[in-house]
Amino acid sequence: MKKNSYIILVLAGMLSMNSCNDDEFLPGNPSMEIKAENADALFGDSLPFTIKASDVDVPLSTLKAQLFYGEEQVSETVIRTKTSGNDYTGKIFVPYYANIPNGKATLKYILQNIHFTTTEMTKELALARPDFPYLTLVDEEGKEYRMERQSMYKYSVTGDFSQKMKAYIKTPKVGENGNELTFGWENGTIESGSTNAISFSNTEPGNYAIKFNTLTYEAEPFAKLKVNGEDMELVENDIYAIKLTLKKNDILAFEGVPDYDNWWIDQDYFEKQEDGTLKFLPIDGSYQITANGKMKYFSVIALKNGEAAKLQDDGTGAIWAIGTGIGKPSVALSEVGWTPENGLCMPQLTAKKYQLTFIAGVTMKVDDINFKFFHINKWDNGEFKGDAISTTSELVKISSDGNLGLEEGQKFERGGIYRFTVDVTKGNTKAVLTVEKVGKVDLPAPDIFFGNDKMEVTDTDIYKSDQAFTQGQMITVTGIDNLNEWWIDPDFFEKQSDGALKFLPINGDYRVTANAVLKYFSVMALKDGKPAKLQDDGTGAIWAIGKGIGKPSVASSEVGWEPGKALCLAQVAPKKYQLTLKAGETLKTSGDWEAISFKFFYQNDWGDEFKNYASNTLVEQLKLTDSGNLEMQGNKAFEEGAVYRFTIDVTNGNTNADLKVEKIN
Repeated sequence: MKKNSYIILVLAGMLSMNSCNDDEFLPGNPSMEIKAENADALFGDSLPFTIKASDVDVPLSTLKAQLFYGEEQVSETVIRTKTSGNDYTGKIFVPYYANIPNGKATLKYILQNIHFTTTEMTKELALARPDFPYLTLVDEEGKEYRMERQSMYKYSVTGDFSQKMKAYIKTPKVGENGNELTFGWENGTIESGSTNAISFSNTEPGNYAIKFNTLTYEAEPFAKLKVNGEDMELVENDIYAIKLTLKKNDILAFEGVPDYDNWWIDQDYFEKQEDGTLKFLPIDGSYQITANGKMKYFSVIALKNGEAAKLQDDGTGAIWAIGTGIGKPSVALSEVGWTPENGLCMPQLTAKKYQLTFIAGVTMKVDDINFKFFHINKWDNGEFKGDAISTTSELVKISSDGNLGLEEGQKFERGGIYRFTVDVTKGNTKAVLTVEKVGKVDLPAPDIFFGNDKMEVTDTDIYKSDQAFTQGQMITVTGIDNLNEWWIDPDFFEKQSDGALKFLPINGDYRVTANAVLKYFSVMALKDGKPAKLQDDGTGAIWAIGKGIGKPSVASSEVGWEPGKALCLAQVAPKKYQLTLKAGETLKTSGDWEAISFKFFYQNDWGDEFKNYASNTLVEQLKLTDSGNLEMQGNKAFEEGAVYRFTIDVTNGNTNADLKVEKIN
């Protein structure tokens, strides 16, 4: 009897399990009813919709609204659908692109339950370009100029403008669902959704018109820069380039260059003449000259078949310097770093002898260099390692990897002019480096005190101070006349009404660097005089490395994947670290995942990093990848001017960290 009962129980259990499995794999039947939508819209609208979502068998998961221009999906909105039978309301953005005429788009709704069963509804949407009554030109100071409508899509404003007028353009809202749209400079062209300044320019300051076409995104004026009568090509906002065949001692005359007399001239390539023309110094060859209006200097690279030249087996071509501690026109403005495309091309003033000339404290750091010589400005295409290059310099040493650094106890004399020459006349594997001081310039520097500590001058307009600070300490800065113009990092300081700075992180040792070029203070935590690392007990420091972030601005100081530029998070409470970023300033607004991708590390170098978190709370624009990178969610963009705070709490251990991202304004 007991045996029979046991068999009955087993059979009952099996039937029960089968019943559960049937429920588990029941597909369900999601259904939708459109309660409210529009049959037409304007480009740039946020189009509202309301859908009644139901599934009587299986719980619902998500409702997606997707917009297609032709076959291309251009926008998406995702809504969590927790309750069957409810109405769900959302908005989907209708992107405003150049050169797209009025026409039809496809709007698709997709309802999905937790078993991944979906149902779809597709609607045709009539789209038209808005006819704006006017536009507004907004300059760098925030001053606005009304651009009047001249004809369909064409707008203009005439005013007393400087020779170079930097501004973006915005529209008024049009229609019930319209948005304010902006047009700025992105990736070498004008794009919607950007507030990066467009560098309008005229041949001279004074009364002239600025024009913009909202259909084609064509704009004017952009003054032409010329070299010896030939037009330079606009390759990026305020950056022009031209490829020329030049001979040694050729004379170059530039036209249309604003404030030309104050441009920095690279003495490796040019010698300025009394009449303002430039004598070309390297050997005969093909070159590209770039005029950088943002930093006011000319850069030059050697070319081979129209591309960046590479060192050839016979010692001709080019050699490139890549690494930290060097940069032209100054280290403060444009340190090369380990981005090969930023490499400095060394000219040949005589065949097979390549040179770079630096001023210590301006184009080269006084006490910290780490760079090496490459065959081209790319990785894995040849480099000079320690067995291929030698030196007898008492100042500079070469490691087995080929990296140049200062000898122990040595530093360059501030203001000293140093020439680095690489001689490959005996072959590329028998290169000889000479380093010689060839002159000196006077580099006066005012005294700056951060609290009671006199800051050390490290480079031109760069100062540092290593101190122990206490949380809440009031710090008075003296020696800076225009402190009100400086950017103050909200993670580390709170500016008081009397101009003092309140220190916000916990007690500890820190390095404060004052950058008088970019007008801001940067801060890093220290341990035994070196950048701190996250310790096993959760003390120390956490660092942010990646694309789309930078202080005091992304435009001037994007971190990228260069550990040396990492942002140190502020430890505002024991084992709680924060990073505060403002969209459009220290954080890119772009919804493009390729523009924003960063993560958190234990040190300002490659090594230990945060990949998984015990918990994470993110804003809707972000997603956390399996590798720990924070990237953009779909094509959503950060809200221009909004402030976002990233907090990492390691109270429960470094491997059980909690990540929180929140919009705080």
